[in-house]
Amino acid sequence: MELAGPLLETVKGLWGLASKPVGYIYNLKDNVRLLDEKNKALKSISGDVKTKVEREEVEAHVGPTKQVEDWLGRVQKFFGEVDQILGEARERDEIKCLGRWLPRNCRSSFKLGKRVDQLLNEVGQLQNEREKFIDLTSLLPPPPVLKKPMDKPVGLDISLNKVWKWLVDEKQVGVIGLYGTGGVGKTTLMKRINEELSHANHKFDVVIWVVVSRQVNEDSIQDAIRKRLNIKDESWGGWSQDERINYLWEVLTHKKFVLLIDDVWASMDLSKIGVPRPSFENGSKVVVTTRSEQVCDQMRADRTFEVQCLKFEEAMGLFENNISKLTIHSHPEILELAKDIVGECKGLPLALTTVGRAMANRKKPSEWKHALRMLRNNPYKLSGMEEVYHILEFSYISLNDSTDRLCFLYCCLFPEDYHIGSRDLIELWIGEGLLGDTNDVYNMREKGEYILGSLKMACLLESGHDDDEEEYVKMHDVIRDMAIWIARDHGKNENKLLVIENEEDMSTKGMSKWGEAEKVSLHGKWISNINQAPLACSQLRILIVRDTQVSVLPGGFFNSMTCLMVLDLSNNENIKSFPQEICNLVTLRYLNLSSTCIIGLPMEIRNLTRLRWLLLDTMGHILIPRGAVASLPLNVFSSWESSLENEEEVVEELGRMQGLTDLSIKVNKSSSTLKIFQSFQRCIRRVGIKNCEGLTHIPISHSLKGSGNFSHLEVLKFFGCHMLVKMEINQGIGQAPNCYCFPSLVEVSVFNCGFLDLSWLVHAPKLQSLMVVQCNLMEKIIGDGIAREELAASRLFSRLKFLLINNLPKLRSICDHALLFPQGVEFRILNCPGLKKLPLDSNGMRGSFSIWGAKGWWEEFEWDPAARVTFQPSGMGTVEEMTYGEAARKIKDGNGPINFAWMEFLA
Repeated sequence: MELAGPLLETVKGLWGLASKPVGYIYNLKDNVRLLDEKNKALKSISGDVKTKVEREEVEAHVGPTKQVEDWLGRVQKFFGEVDQILGEARERDEIKCLGRWLPRNCRSSFKLGKRVDQLLNEVGQLQNEREKFIDLTSLLPPPPVLKKPMDKPVGLDISLNKVWKWLVDEKQVGVIGLYGTGGVGKTTLMKRINEELSHANHKFDVVIWVVVSRQVNEDSIQDAIRKRLNIKDESWGGWSQDERINYLWEVLTHKKFVLLIDDVWASMDLSKIGVPRPSFENGSKVVVTTRSEQVCDQMRADRTFEVQCLKFEEAMGLFENNISKLTIHSHPEILELAKDIVGECKGLPLALTTVGRAMANRKKPSEWKHALRMLRNNPYKLSGMEEVYHILEFSYISLNDSTDRLCFLYCCLFPEDYHIGSRDLIELWIGEGLLGDTNDVYNMREKGEYILGSLKMACLLESGHDDDEEEYVKMHDVIRDMAIWIARDHGKNENKLLVIENEEDMSTKGMSKWGEAEKVSLHGKWISNINQAPLACSQLRILIVRDTQVSVLPGGFFNSMTCLMVLDLSNNENIKSFPQEICNLVTLRYLNLSSTCIIGLPMEIRNLTRLRWLLLDTMGHILIPRGAVASLPLNVFSSWESSLENEEEVVEELGRMQGLTDLSIKVNKSSSTLKIFQSFQRCIRRVGIKNCEGLTHIPISHSLKGSGNFSHLEVLKFFGCHMLVKMEINQGIGQAPNCYCFPSLVEVSVFNCGFLDLSWLVHAPKLQSLMVVQCNLMEKIIGDGIAREELAASRLFSRLKFLLINNLPKLRSICDHALLFPQGVEFRILNCPGLKKLPLDSNGMRGSFSIWGAKGWWEEFEWDPAARVTFQPSGMGTVEEMTYGEAARKIKDGNGPINFAWMEFLA
């Protein structure tokens, strides 16, 4: 028994040494199952982490923290090891049969069990680490340089090379000052520096661009810097000003930075915004652009550089960049004159660009001589922004006369980037009397078009076309600023012109400015209420209230406007009642109520004894009392797309107006229609005839001498006149060459009418758009009885741009004779089963034309199969170039449904 105790202790010790290895083997099956479960759980956890990190990366400029990134890497490695172990375990038969008996290969089972045990410990550690994460992501470091958009620079290489040497090579240079006159190219040089920094291996941590401008805003400068340093909004917003300065200072002290500060007008203490001064030790740089050398000195610049005007060769290159070489070489004298003009600009890039653009379309030596003379007689000195305006003002001063200049200044009444309808603008010019005090509105319109052309050629206005292909003009922001400066007596009278786009400017303080104003405009949807009337507006000549949400003008609003000449209330759809006080504006010449919901005019409108323009377009139904407009000296009356309640009375009164020269009207009565075509030949410009019951024909007396011609009629529309079968013109074209009944007609629409044909269109040589829809009786557009020679003399469709014919079941022909259409004409042919061909001559067509037609129509259309076309099935998808024969086969045999097809026949 004495040996039993020691023996038991020895056995216990040996079992302690063997129990863990035996456990690796004995618990292997359970541990593998546990490892698989924990591995799946860890995959879910890591998947959630990845998803959250990826979402935050998309939503903000962030990335995973270093801790998270390391953890995800170790997790991924862990998954690979577990997959290998689990695969090995599945292959071991011993695991399946393991009971109380030891497996045959104890050594390999021991190694496997030990590794499984280690992985179980590791997965627990990884899960514990995840629970300790506070943030999964952190702000990413910003890119060292943000590129700036920049046009191709001219003549900056020498300047760039010098500044670049200071910036990169000379450690002792910390602050660099670039100074020079306005418009000389300082900002352009700074952009070149920024661009070079984006390419070079400069070893700067971050390049920061800040624009200061005249009104220094330290908060915005700090904000621009902290954004480049990727300081979070929530942190920044919670700090005091001192905390912000200290934090910026601390961050920048430990970075090698370049700070590019553009357009500095006064000395800045960089330390007050949190920027440490660059030194030899930190290697940072600050580059400043300014118009004053003194600012460079005050900011203790280590090096200063004057950005000078371009040398002559460089200046000539920049000038030519803004004017085509074709223009310069269009006449032998122009190149020499161009050199003289470039010389007068003294190498100033802003002047070269502005003058170059102003001369871009001038191809007569006389124009260049005039420009050169103007430059030599007005040698402006450039010392600041006003001097830059003077350079810009060259284009303004060089306009033909004071009328052109006044018309240009009118444009700044509209908001920035506003698309000003060209026709509307010219009508406002005429309405105020800028283009002369004459009744001849049409000549004044042509004069307005000429002036508008001059303004665009001078690059004072830009032009474009809206969705309806109507031309508009707009002012570049800088040009507009210059125009406002001029209109306000070169900045000396700030209240002379007011452009209001928000209700805040309609406060008592804002309204007090109206007392000095000569021109006021209110624009935009942000203005919904006008709560008070201006107290005194004795100098106000022009008031434009457009596109607002205003519904009511307060009482007394117009009482003090004793000199008002132009009142434009158009496009205010919430105004429903006519402001009665308008009737007291006895100096008023122009009144525009178009696109309002006013339903009637008062009798007192007859008090406006100087009113020349009355525009009532797109107003729905409107009542004009008998006698209300009869005595007005109107030159222009327009109720286009509006319905007159007492139409016949109004037409009768308009017919007695001796001064009426421009009439646009929509009528619904047969008597009104006949009256217009019998008595308004001299003044009708646009006429719409709608739903005239009982109207069967319109007789027109056409004088060979032209005195009875509709010389100003531009637009003619017929709608729903089912019984109207023809227009009877008593004189044919052939008997009086070049004497047309409708010499100015450009647009004709005929919808759902009884016309048998439209042969009277031979009297419209300038027709550009023709739409004929749902005329069930029409067999031909141009009927029989017109000889080929007469058609040729008429120049029928020679200017046509667009022809739509739709739903004409009996139509067999547009014209029996081939016609010469202009290049680019577009045909749209829909639901006209009897029309098999177009009056086109494949040998005589001038240039390209396009056709949109239904599949069935195309199958009947005949044309040279070798002709080149661009083809687009159903008006959608890819446009392909091929022969007409190939396109026809695609329509007939192509895969998929082709209901319509568009083809352009190439020249």
